[in-house]
Amino acid sequence: FQDYGLPVNGFLIVDKQTGMSSYDVIRSLKKISSFKKIGYIGTLDRNATGVLPVAINEGVKLIPFFEDGEKAYRAKILLGVTTDTYDIAGNILTETNTETYESSNIQNILNRYKGKITQQVPLYSSKKVHRKPLYKLVRQGIPVEAPEKEVEIFSIKLVDYSHPYVDIYVTCSKGTYIRSLANDLGLALGCGATLYALKRTLHGEFSDQMSVNIEDIKSKDDILNCLISLENVLKSFRDIIVEEALERFLKNGMPVPLLGNTRDWSNGQYIKMLNRRGHLIGIGVVDTDSKTIKIKRLIKN
Repeated sequence: FQDYGLPVNGFLIVDKQTGMSSYDVIRSLKKISSFKKIGYIGTLDRNATGVLPVAINEGVKLIPFFEDGEKAYRAKILLGVTTDTYDIAGNILTETNTETYESSNIQNILNRYKGKITQQVPLYSSKKVHRKPLYKLVRQGIPVEAPEKEVEIFSIKLVDYSHPYVDIYVTCSKGTYIRSLANDLGLALGCGATLYALKRTLHGEFSDQMSVNIEDIKSKDDILNCLISLENVLKSFRDIIVEEALERFLKNGMPVPLLGNTRDWSNGQYIKMLNRRGHLIGIGVVDTDSKTIKIKRLIKN
């Protein structure tokens, strides 16, 4: 990458295909080139597809600022079937012929899950209990009780109902299990249900329109052509230009003055700090009490 004379720091938005784990995507990219640092945001199950943001080199430092981003999914649910994993990849537990329902009835049930809800985490998941993923404990035959967690569903809409398949569109907080929603819908209808297919269409500011199929990434050039620069992410953050004389203070972990009217800022507000060339120096946090900006994440260019 250094041969190109271009910064190789940023985000590659991958359209993950079914059958791949999230780490398979990282493994595939590592075969193209070695990176000092690389990581993804928001695990997708092997059978799920869609938006998987991959941070490269200095981009990894920005991952914590994206983890709480809103997510959107298109899900297909199969009625009349239940599995141990809550999705079609699992072992079938029950299978019944079920009646056809009114679409309005299904939407009314879906509406129950809007807002903050408590979900039961699927036993076959990577959620850690006693420092071990749940699925490993289950496969080892170790008795374990599925934990519960609070999540938030911002919207949930019935897109299509072609019996026995129910297509829904969901926007939600991080940590939401769409598999659990499918299982809950089946319980509410009394017929059982499992997740048949899942596609993530949005992760924070990263959408499926920005994504690229991993099979189309075959060279370093392909990565560079699709890379989103650090300066072009975290669009909700305000940015300021830092004078060259103050850059060294930031690089030494020292705060810099907060210029202008402090009433324009909120205490604890994150801010993108750019140098005169427009490159990201780091993410700062505003301290209105001391009227300074303290560095939160320092970026090396």
